[in-house]
Amino acid sequence: MSVRLKIVTIAVLPLLFVLRLPTGALAHGERAQEPSLRLSTIQWYDTKWSTDHVAVNGELTVTGRFHIMENWPLEIASPAGLTFLNVGVPGPVFIRTATSINGVNGVSSMSLALGQDYEYRIVLKGRVPGRYHVHPMLDVRDTGPILGPGKWVSIAGDPAAFRDPIVTLTGQHLDLSRYGLGAIVGWHVVWIAIALLWLGYWLRKPLLMPRYEAVVAGEGDRLITRTDRIAAAVILAITLIVAVGETAYTSMVFPVTVPLQSNQTMVPGLDLPPAHITVRAEQVRYLVPGRTVQFRLRVTNQGSKPIRFGEFTTANLRFLNNAVVAPELDYPPELIAPAGLVVEPDEPIAPGETEEVYVEATSTVWETDRLTALMSDPTNRIGGLFMFYTPDHERSLVEFSSAIVPAFTQQARSSG
Repeated sequence: MSVRLKIVTIAVLPLLFVLRLPTGALAHGERAQEPSLRLSTIQWYDTKWSTDHVAVNGELTVTGRFHIMENWPLEIASPAGLTFLNVGVPGPVFIRTATSINGVNGVSSMSLALGQDYEYRIVLKGRVPGRYHVHPMLDVRDTGPILGPGKWVSIAGDPAAFRDPIVTLTGQHLDLSRYGLGAIVGWHVVWIAIALLWLGYWLRKPLLMPRYEAVVAGEGDRLITRTDRIAAAVILAITLIVAVGETAYTSMVFPVTVPLQSNQTMVPGLDLPPAHITVRAEQVRYLVPGRTVQFRLRVTNQGSKPIRFGEFTTANLRFLNNAVVAPELDYPPELIAPAGLVVEPDEPIAPGETEEVYVEATSTVWETDRLTALMSDPTNRIGGLFMFYTPDHERSLVEFSSAIVPAFTQQARSSG
């Protein structure tokens, strides 16, 4: 084997190995997002997936709520500008047939207010068989996508059986999954033929090194001949004729069209009852050896019923006080911290009372999801939602945002 062949083999074999790897996505792309984006912007809760197995052409409905943090980071563009409700999946494996936020049609972009809660609904239709991680998602202008919690959903069936029927404004019945496919393929063939004609003309000439040597020798002007200029003019003319011709042909065949819409809708927040609870941070630390966020909080109950800590949710991770809240059986288990939420003292806070409470949220996800990288952010803050419950299981949500500092040694819980 020659040296050149060995070099080519060494270069090509790893590429072939990579190309033969399974193409199924492993999901969890949200881990690539900055901690400040996940911890301090949008908190998703009450997320539900109607099923985790659908057939091709079957429907999957994702519902839930999200809270837009009032203490939104200054360095991140907020959804008060322009926002679009979407779904995060690895490619067009579903089609989105309907979306709404607080009952408002989500077909257009929206403006949402800081400090408000919103209820959403996304209806999807299975298209490509496989197993996919499905997230609700908000696209925020100048910020990008902010993903909600994800769940594995399987699509089964024959992809050739997929249909997307609609009725146009003129009463025509169409299947969008195949409509216009012949024209798309035909025009691609035309443009590929023009491109190959242009490339073929130049490939018949000496390439790279001979041309480089001519330029170095100061003879670059002779590389472009009169025939080359004529060929370029011919290709340019063909390109313009085809472009203008296909535009005129399309306008003739489809005289009735609707331009792409760019509407913006204002959506009011949910009319939730006031929480009547204040939570003030005395100290918030991240214990590095224990992978634990430690809160020392002063909680005031200004309501008429006793309350208990039930849950802390942040970055799509739920910490549950199992003595108050039981996890849903169909909720993704990887999004519920096994250690739960440690609350001391875990006693009801009576109406009108203020108590100092120590809370621990322990999970390896702080490290595996890169959330502790917040320590290197310009603003070291942690945000989330505390959920409190009354004896009759009424829930109150309280936004929480505070500076956080790393710690490498455990302190006594009674210390300030």
